[in-house]
Amino acid sequence: MRAKATKGYTLVELMVVIGIIGIISAIAYPSYQSYTCDTFVGQAIADMKVCALGMERHYSNGFTYAVAGDDLSTICLDKSPSADNEKFSLDFVGSPGTATFTIKATPSTSCGGAMTLDQVGTLTAP
Repeated sequence: MRAKATKGYTLVELMVVIGIIGIISAIAYPSYQSYTCDTFVGQAIADMKVCALGMERHYSNGFTYAVAGDDLSTICLDKSPSADNEKFSLDFVGSPGTATFTIKATPSTSCGGAMTLDQVGTLTAP
């Protein structure tokens, strides 16, 4: 008598496939995290530049960077696309003076460090 041919995979074959998927995931996930952090940093820089443009508009009206209440929301008219899922919080360093201002982006996640942008356009990032 002949034995019937069985169809399917053995447990060893399935375990090899699961091991390969695990190795690929272990390599790909950190790379993905780095990619998303780079995106969040880029968005924070763009948001700081939008705020700096708002400060320049404010300066052109009264020749001073000082604002009532030192609130960025009064200056930054454009809403950031990341405002609902904020990864960086923007704030003034100190309070804007008559001739100077510095905007600071502080990360709320583990993506990078704090960045600053001043009235001259000097961006400092870690």
